[in-house]
Amino acid sequence: MTSRIRWVYPPIGFVMNVALGTVYSWSVFRVPLEKAFNWSTFESGLPFTVFLALFGLTMPVAGKIMGVLGAKKTALGGAVLVGLGWTLARFVEYTPQPLAFMLFFYGVLAGVGVGLVYGVPIAVSSKWIPERKGLATGITILGFGLSPLITAITAAHLIRTVGVLETFLYLGVAFAIVLIVLSLPLKFPSPNWKPPALAIRKVITYTESTSRQMIRTLTFVGLWLTYVFGTSGGFIAISLAAKYASEFLGLAPAVCASLTAGFAVFNGIGRPVFGYLCDRIGPRMIAVLSFVIITAAAVMATGATTLPLYVASFALLWFTFGGWLAIAPAATSTFFGLQNLGSNYGIVFTAYGMGAIVGPVIASYIYGVAQSYALAFMTTAVLSIVGMVVAFLTYKPPRSVMERTQTVPAM
Repeated sequence: MTSRIRWVYPPIGFVMNVALGTVYSWSVFRVPLEKAFNWSTFESGLPFTVFLALFGLTMPVAGKIMGVLGAKKTALGGAVLVGLGWTLARFVEYTPQPLAFMLFFYGVLAGVGVGLVYGVPIAVSSKWIPERKGLATGITILGFGLSPLITAITAAHLIRTVGVLETFLYLGVAFAIVLIVLSLPLKFPSPNWKPPALAIRKVITYTESTSRQMIRTLTFVGLWLTYVFGTSGGFIAISLAAKYASEFLGLAPAVCASLTAGFAVFNGIGRPVFGYLCDRIGPRMIAVLSFVIITAAAVMATGATTLPLYVASFALLWFTFGGWLAIAPAATSTFFGLQNLGSNYGIVFTAYGMGAIVGPVIASYIYGVAQSYALAFMTTAVLSIVGMVVAFLTYKPPRSVMERTQTVPAM
């Protein structure tokens, strides 16, 4: 495969992730569903929670399946489940327990499907473009971060036009077609394949580690912890963005929504930017840099009583949150190799789920006790400082892994 053709995989992954990331547009569905079925706010949030839980829990298993079935079959299986879950959700009105069936169709089926598909284009892009795996991964997952800008608008239009349940059907069919078609070209390079030697430089790589070998290393512990710390601040910012602007700045709901959409752009851009920087200066320094930015942004957010300070602090927090979605897979492949990246990153990705729990819980608890968001952001700053130290001390080649060099092209 020529140098140019292999770069088709990140754009393919980008489009797939736009479909997969529709979960972040769930807020558009909540009010219409509450009105249609008389659900409470708590009940309308359950499908989103179940979806994310199954997404995270499926990732480690998906890596194992990928190693057995290969990239295309794993992605195809996930694509069918995603389409099936969304499509069947349309028919919950005909079931005796609409909420229970929505949890199963959307939360379980679609959630598992996304968990199966998500890691495939990441692994494929990384293996075909080893010399720029950080950038390739960043472009691939950019679609997940930017998805709400596309899918939320589309879903809202469909809900107004055809109704909320028909929207599930329309999107389910569309996602099935897009994901199945784009899954077909996904494949891993053969074991003896090497990148074309266009411009040569030496890159430090490491012998391949199995998941069992990986989890026994201090490097893995450090990577997992920093992934939790790195995403916690972002989840806090995501959970508070509109509420903070409304309560403390007195902004209108429409303005709050527009600002939140703008922050989503920073979330998306952070992925290729940090992925590119990982390729240039390595995961260790980029992880430390990200925590420096998070610390500064969190401290700034504690006193964000004006619109410029609010926009700057929250934009940086969303930016670094997106960045960690690129740093983590790049670091995983750097320290533990590309051969088992699917299963290895699936395990590392559980830290993302922990961050999703830790961040919002910290914000809600501290505000409930102290009635102060400033303390929540100061906690974020403290966690970031700890993360900075952990990254500096642990982002090193595992002692059990022998260093070697591989000649690959510099592009």
